[in-house]
Amino acid sequence: MGWLRGVGRRRRDLGPVAAGLALFGFGSLEIYVPLAPYVEGESLDLAALPAGWLAVLTVLLAGHCLAVAACGSYPRAAVVLVGVCFVAQSFTPVLPEWPVVPLLALVVVCFACVAVAGRHGPVIAGVSYFVSLGIETTVADDPDWAFIVFVALAVMGPAYAVRMRRAQAERLVALAAEREAAARTDERLRMARELHDIVSHGVAVMVLQAGAAQVMLDSDVRQAHESLDAVQEVGRDVVTELRRLLVILRGEGSLERLPSLRHIEPLLAGVRTAGGRVDVAVNGDLGRVPAAVDVSGYRVLQEALTNAVKHAPGATVSVAIDVGRTDLRIHAVNDGPRIVRHGDGSGLGLMGISERVELFGGTAAAGPREGGGFEVRVELPLSGNSAAPVPSHTGASA
Repeated sequence: MGWLRGVGRRRRDLGPVAAGLALFGFGSLEIYVPLAPYVEGESLDLAALPAGWLAVLTVLLAGHCLAVAACGSYPRAAVVLVGVCFVAQSFTPVLPEWPVVPLLALVVVCFACVAVAGRHGPVIAGVSYFVSLGIETTVADDPDWAFIVFVALAVMGPAYAVRMRRAQAERLVALAAEREAAARTDERLRMARELHDIVSHGVAVMVLQAGAAQVMLDSDVRQAHESLDAVQEVGRDVVTELRRLLVILRGEGSLERLPSLRHIEPLLAGVRTAGGRVDVAVNGDLGRVPAAVDVSGYRVLQEALTNAVKHAPGATVSVAIDVGRTDLRIHAVNDGPRIVRHGDGSGLGLMGISERVELFGGTAAAGPREGGGFEVRVELPLSGNSAAPVPSHTGASA
């Protein structure tokens, strides 16, 4: 795509180049085929000028036209060049008031410098314009400053308006790029949270069941087979969730596949299969909970149960889900001692809970209890009017 942008820039540069060539042709006609020549009110036959002066005028004409041709790509250098050529022609027998090309070139290049040049473009253009015309009027002994200021306002005003419009457009483009980058980052974080939530719970249960099967393999073959069957079942559930996520990412999913606090039996079954006990109390109508809040609440509960399975295997987990008038409250607490193993968790789960809750402007607290065990408390506003995005069909926020 870079070469396409390069072609576009080259096409934009063709306009000033074509204008410069056209002015050179017209100026050559004025010099070598004069129609109504004059200098300070007196007629002057340019054909009668010495060849040296004609050569100087031709060189200065070329400088004016070169400045016009370069004003799109190098506006500051162009405005300096046209100013130098304009001042130089003021000391020739043919003042830059006529032919028309020098004055026209000065005006066009100053306009371009103000409109498209960088930080100091307007200052450089103003200095070049007023110095050039000031010297010319002084040499001609006809300082018509009213005309000079009028032309400056007529040219610089619209040019500055163009400059402001260009700056505004650039700011809008930069802002759009920042928003797009932020949206991509948010989407990656949401996908990372979804993958963590889907995989972490299932893998934690599978690891515990596999460990139990290994212990029971010699002493209780039947129990070992049951644990291995549980590993297979949980593995199939994880694979199903991952397939759902991939399907939704392709845009083929439906809202019926959103995780919901109204359907938490598979979560509870996984904990019970791993040897734990779960008691759930629901107060209020879960049907009142918006989809985005419902999905986040489900993922929060999933992570809380995963932590209990990983760090307090065999413990009893008490879950309270309260649907209030303005918020959803989830309280999960286990009564087991927290068992810390080497490399046992990265902390991403609790971080994910905090990130989900922050999206809705809610509050989250997690930590060990004074009497033993671990608890997670979360409050999610039902309004969902914070920075929370609309949920996608995966349960990931979109």
